[in-house]
Amino acid sequence: MKERLPCCGTAAHNGAPNTGIQLNQGLGAVEFSVTKADILKELTYLNNVVEKKTTIPILSNILLRGEAGGVLTLAGTDLDATLTTVCAAQVKHGGTALLPARRLFDIARNLPDADIHFKSDGSGNMNLTCERSRFRLFSPAPEHYPSLPEPPEMPFVVAAGTVRTMILRVLFATSQEESRYQLNGVQMVVSGQAPNAAQRGTLRLVATDGHRLSLIEKPDSVTIGRGSCPLTLLIPRKTMAEIARLAADTTDADMTFGQGENHVFFRIGARTFASRLLAGQFPNYEMVMPKSNDKVITFETERLVAALKRVSVVADETTHAVKLHATEGRVEITAQSPESGEAVETLTVDYPGPTMTITFNVGYLMDFLTVVHSSQTRFEFKDEITQIQLRPVDGDGYDYRYVVMPMRA
Repeated sequence: MKERLPCCGTAAHNGAPNTGIQLNQGLGAVEFSVTKADILKELTYLNNVVEKKTTIPILSNILLRGEAGGVLTLAGTDLDATLTTVCAAQVKHGGTALLPARRLFDIARNLPDADIHFKSDGSGNMNLTCERSRFRLFSPAPEHYPSLPEPPEMPFVVAAGTVRTMILRVLFATSQEESRYQLNGVQMVVSGQAPNAAQRGTLRLVATDGHRLSLIEKPDSVTIGRGSCPLTLLIPRKTMAEIARLAADTTDADMTFGQGENHVFFRIGARTFASRLLAGQFPNYEMVMPKSNDKVITFETERLVAALKRVSVVADETTHAVKLHATEGRVEITAQSPESGEAVETLTVDYPGPTMTITFNVGYLMDFLTVVHSSQTRFEFKDEITQIQLRPVDGDGYDYRYVVMPMRA
């Protein structure tokens, strides 16, 4: 049976309405041109935010605003998350229009690599022209689009590449059970404060689903603006996945972030992502972090991953259980099921004893080992039933820990 980490509770989702300002919504003729490459890149990100099967039809659209000076602003929202971005454009007549997000994306990606010309006809339609291709799309009245959250001051600065690395190493441990709201996200903590001048602080991310917990932090990785205090936020899983995608495009750039009344805001280059925060109390994970795991086995990560992949082929399809039987100098990894049979792998390790057998969900081990990015991985344990702590031997400046409960045989 699965064992839970002793730190779980329940809470309600924050159902407060979306608040903020409305993008300028000038009605009338709208006309502008953009290159396919520029707009397609932004539409790719926006389509990750816009809800595909929304019960509110207006939310399947994105908002486009052409401004004098050659800037096209685009925004999409599902009421929980909002992305606002810009791309270069030749704006002949400024104004605001709505267009269906998915259909516009599909059209743009199939057009030739050339300029796309947009022109509203004043009767609720937008005409698109690209070389010999012409489309007419229905464009709903923009005044019915929901207001967008207004960005506050963003006093925290961190390298986008650092954030991406940290998110990818904890996101897998979030809960997939929608009813457990406070476990459906990642806790972000900035420790340190700057009452008189900007200071450097530590960024920590933590995620748990009750059976395992992933924690990563990096000291001196965040610049805390003057007058800012420590920050603790509970951010939805979907938001963290989108921030990782945005950071992948600009890993060398800085990311700024800050907290509004009900939202967290991230800015990377010209893109601003706003997300509603999760309500509820995140578990007191400090209570389950192992304090006396004095037995250690260090594995070559690639060899361990290969062995687990092989034995998992015959693991029970319900429990996904594998056993690690440790004796002096070696570890036997076994899996079996009545339907498939049995598999055994033996790895040589530097372990003096005592003899011990610990059972794991192989998926929980593989989730960590495939993102750890370390040539060697330490297993730190106390006995056969207490939570185990895994960590990379070469942390590359990060303190990365993974805690998982063994299964009862």
